[in-house]
Amino acid sequence: MIKKILQTLWQSKINIPRRIVHKFLSFNSSAFHFFSVRTEIQDRLFQSVNLDRQKGINKLDNTLKKYFSITYNEQNGMFSEHLILFSAISVSNNNIRKILEIGTYDGKSALILGDLFPDSKVQTIDLSEESPIFRDTYGRADRFSDFIKDRNERLKLCKNVSFESINSLNLVSSDERFDLIWIDGAHGYPIIAMDIINSFRLSNPGGYILIDDVWLRRTSSDQMYRSVGALESLEALKTAGLIEHYYLFHKRLGSIFNSPTEKKFVALCVKPK
Repeated sequence: MIKKILQTLWQSKINIPRRIVHKFLSFNSSAFHFFSVRTEIQDRLFQSVNLDRQKGINKLDNTLKKYFSITYNEQNGMFSEHLILFSAISVSNNNIRKILEIGTYDGKSALILGDLFPDSKVQTIDLSEESPIFRDTYGRADRFSDFIKDRNERLKLCKNVSFESINSLNLVSSDERFDLIWIDGAHGYPIIAMDIINSFRLSNPGGYILIDDVWLRRTSSDQMYRSVGALESLEALKTAGLIEHYYLFHKRLGSIFNSPTEKKFVALCVKPK
């Protein structure tokens, strides 16, 4: 009942400053677990695409211990269920030979992908260091040189990972094919729609396309962080008959991540054979 009241309050047109509402929801969701997602719900979502979430966690933990001396925890920086999805796919499918990551960030996801798929070639791309958008997003500007140095050193740890500074829109002229593509660049229009279409074109039949930070609804959107662009692009592909289904996995399970102001998903679709 309280959960429904809070959701109704947020979605109403009552003129309440959203920043105050956000703080209220964040405090209460953390304290009382109003919005947490039960593990068994996420497990069933994995099962719906023939993936075993627990086996994914077990294998992922081996990789995280190897490189970071930790196990999976969604409270740890950028870690989220997308890593478990990668790992669960690596357990279930031995035919992943080429992987593309759009949006390298700090290199951790690419490093993890390289270790989970040791027989695969992992290509990760990101904007040039000279790009103002690259410098001024995701809190990089204040420690830019150290950020680049740490990222590059991290990427060298896995021999099957290669990095290229390139705008993802240049993929329109690529003729490479991939078995798994992870889209984690700009999340709003127009880039997200172009990244999804390019990824669909570059995927092998039966290939996995995964998309980070999918919002189901937004009262306002931006080009980089918060947008319904991914969801609407997937709906367009489905309406056109290019994909039959797409699947939405809770990005994180904790209550504070799933209030009406924060709830995000990781999307997965498989290119028809």
